[in-house]
Amino acid sequence: MLLKNSLIKAVLITTVCALISCKADTETDQNSNYQLRNLEKDDCEILVISLLDGSLIGVDPKSGNLKWKLQNEPTVKVPAKSNSNILPVFLPDPKDGTLYSLNTAEHKALKKLPFTIQQLVASSPSRSSDGMFYSGKKIDTWFSVDIATGKKLPLLGNTDLDRICPIQSSNSLFIGRTEYNLIILDSKSSNRHWNITYYDYTSHSLTKDQTNNYGYVHIGSSVSGRVRTWDRNTGELLWEKDFGSPMVSIFERRGHDIITLPFSSIAESTFNLLPFLKEYDTLQSTLYIGKYDHGIYALPSLVDKSVVVVPDNAFPKRLLLGGPESNEEFNAVVLGHYKFSSVSQTQLLLTGRSDPIIPTNISSFNYTKKGNMVPQQSSEINVNWNLSSESKILAIIVGLLSLFVVGMFMYIMAQVRDIKLSSQGSSGTDSTKTASYIQTQQGIISVGKISFDTRQVLGKGCEGTFVFRGTFDGRNVAVKRLLPECFTFASREVQLLRESDAHPNVIRYFSTEEDSQFRYIALELCSATLQDYVERDVHRNDISCMEVLKQALMGLEHLHDLKIVHRDVKPHNILISISSNTSVRAMISDFGLCKKLQNGKMSFSRRSGITGTEGWIAPEMMECTGRITSAVDIFSLGCVFYYTITNGKHPFGEPIRRQSNILSGECRIFLQDELWKSLIMKMLNQNPSERPSAATVKIHPVFWEKAYTLTFLQDVSDRIEKADSESEALLNLEKGGECVYYKGDWRPDIDAEVLEDLGKYRSYRGDSIRDLLRALRNKRHHYRELSAKAQELLGSTAESYVNYWLSRFPTLLYHSWSSLQMLRSEPAFIQYYDSNFVYPCIKSEKLPEWLYNPKPASSKQAPKSPSKYIKRRPKPLKETSSMGKQLTEDLEKEEWINSGKNSGAWRPGLRAGKRKEERKEPLVWKLVETFKK
Repeated sequence: MLLKNSLIKAVLITTVCALISCKADTETDQNSNYQLRNLEKDDCEILVISLLDGSLIGVDPKSGNLKWKLQNEPTVKVPAKSNSNILPVFLPDPKDGTLYSLNTAEHKALKKLPFTIQQLVASSPSRSSDGMFYSGKKIDTWFSVDIATGKKLPLLGNTDLDRICPIQSSNSLFIGRTEYNLIILDSKSSNRHWNITYYDYTSHSLTKDQTNNYGYVHIGSSVSGRVRTWDRNTGELLWEKDFGSPMVSIFERRGHDIITLPFSSIAESTFNLLPFLKEYDTLQSTLYIGKYDHGIYALPSLVDKSVVVVPDNAFPKRLLLGGPESNEEFNAVVLGHYKFSSVSQTQLLLTGRSDPIIPTNISSFNYTKKGNMVPQQSSEINVNWNLSSESKILAIIVGLLSLFVVGMFMYIMAQVRDIKLSSQGSSGTDSTKTASYIQTQQGIISVGKISFDTRQVLGKGCEGTFVFRGTFDGRNVAVKRLLPECFTFASREVQLLRESDAHPNVIRYFSTEEDSQFRYIALELCSATLQDYVERDVHRNDISCMEVLKQALMGLEHLHDLKIVHRDVKPHNILISISSNTSVRAMISDFGLCKKLQNGKMSFSRRSGITGTEGWIAPEMMECTGRITSAVDIFSLGCVFYYTITNGKHPFGEPIRRQSNILSGECRIFLQDELWKSLIMKMLNQNPSERPSAATVKIHPVFWEKAYTLTFLQDVSDRIEKADSESEALLNLEKGGECVYYKGDWRPDIDAEVLEDLGKYRSYRGDSIRDLLRALRNKRHHYRELSAKAQELLGSTAESYVNYWLSRFPTLLYHSWSSLQMLRSEPAFIQYYDSNFVYPCIKSEKLPEWLYNPKPASSKQAPKSPSKYIKRRPKPLKETSSMGKQLTEDLEKEEWINSGKNSGAWRPGLRAGKRKEERKEPLVWKLVETFKK
């Protein structure tokens, strides 16, 4: 069947290629009338740039100096009455006339219409399948520009039919401009109409080869008029200018015409970070929705990972039960960068032309004016008809040949149907027949294509399973040998490996062989396990602890996406591999106990019994009620997380009592990092439904990069900056603030040089988290205005800047993130939280006094001099990171008690017997009997 499918695919591909080749040859003949010059040899005299505000400017291509400027009508105009309180909002793209619709009442709010403004005007009058009527007109004008002086001279227009073109001069540049005016009317309501005007310039386009050989790289901001140009060959930045309005087109002179040049639009913040981006940094494609004096517009824009991107389904859905009905429509357009993925299925049902401008059998429309646009005469129509007839004949011939090839293949398959072909694995074969057992030399055994050395044992498992070092097709592999009693498990393991090993963090499967005694599975060879990494420091210098845990989590998330529950997650089954290019990967392995969920099912029964390794099994696996879900893997992974970051300790104690402690919930977490504590405690929750999914764990702040953390803290500061004292978000943020700053004031923890700069422009309350975040944000925004000493202390990179503040306020990130989970559905914060999951926020309910008397801080309250704070600078913070430090039993007890006191979740042993009420928070730690008085 594999060969049969391959031949059928080959025949179909050959047929399609032949048809496309015929069509391409025809198009090549038609489009070969115009030839462009060689861009590598010709010198570029001037660049002509079209701006959003309608300006047409001429600049020097090597210096960016402005030579002249012509003011025209704005590129796009959307009158205010066309976009206020009317859904959907139509957004024109000033680059090419593409139309987008934004309707906050729909699940997919942002959609791209399948036709452009030019197409709708050309097809006017027309009606679409969604009940919209379109009417449009276009006005063409020609004018000339002196490239030396910028003097503009009108040549031809609809209102100046008597004008004639003057004699061409060497400096003349002829430019054609078309005005497209489009009116849209909703047939369901006559009061709903829109008016859009778009201006476009006539130009030629570069071919693919010419684009690749073009000598410059142009980058423009999607918000401002900033433009940068690089030399493509040397990578040298040639110039950077601000022209006052975003660039929408850029042209180069070619004779008396202009030719369109490639450029990219990026976000303003990404524009600032361009010099600091690395080669491996990737930019995401978004759609920027902006506003200027003449309406709103949509511009495709690239962003880096620090830019907040609004999902196209981020708008709240309509409530099923609500208040009284209202006929008023509310349209709040959120300006910013949108994630864009959907295309509207709207089609034109009726057009005003007998020859359709928008064919139904193509997905795109070429709106750029090129070469000869005059309609072809009848002789050319006959030629096209002949070409069409020839294409039909060719298609019939190819179809008959395809049937003949398929018939021959079926005849051959009937002759050799008793021969079984070995099926392919990820990179090798999987034999279904018994292979011969050959012992080539002492200790080395070959079975089929698999060879292994019985003296090199990599590991041992249950039921007599051994893992040896071996080879497969000349490649080093790990060979897993299983007894006949385990063949059923082996077949299931191979099946799941084939399905899931495409992910880089899942062990790779190669082949399976079998002899009269054993079955052999060839797997990717790894150099160490997570247990070796933690207990013997293998590869400690090659990959960080955080990266190991993150990659293991990504591998487990991939399995859960495929509806596969591992059921045996433990340090021994997380392998570490070093590839030939020295990259290090952590991978999930050992699929012998995996369970595949049925389609549409989220759980499975316990008919297979208790599976897993003692000490790492979730409590629901040992109980007899309820069904099993993928949450069992999250519990085991939580134990692995704690085991790794504490250098080998287990949250449920010593091995002999470990599983009983899991059943009784006797969990001991000795971590000073509140972020890790909050995550692991939720992963180890006794209730499986209260545990986060793998996707939820992946977006927890413990895995955030420093730049992402800085963006979050700045977003928090922006959100609560203008909040009044009764705002729920502000109150939640300020509650328990004493756990962030000690002795009631955060200012003494800041260096004198930084504190002195803070007091130059405004005063800051020392007992306010909002003011602390405001200081962090303001110093980042005004970094260049700081003194040299302050800049040195804060650092120039996002990592050093975040480290400065979090080293002085270690709980600031956890406090801010956990306190503002109520904002997780807002567009600006949707990327930081899982909308369906809430982590506990354990802190006191104490509020600072200034919230009861919300008066602005006076100058008398502000510190006169930072010197009085310097005297009581706190001692250097001791190392709070739990990565790689093994605590003694006494230190563990002390840290456990202190952290419990700070969070209010612990009471002295003498009072434990008197307090009988049940604790409300299910994550409160249980005091082990050996620690009770």
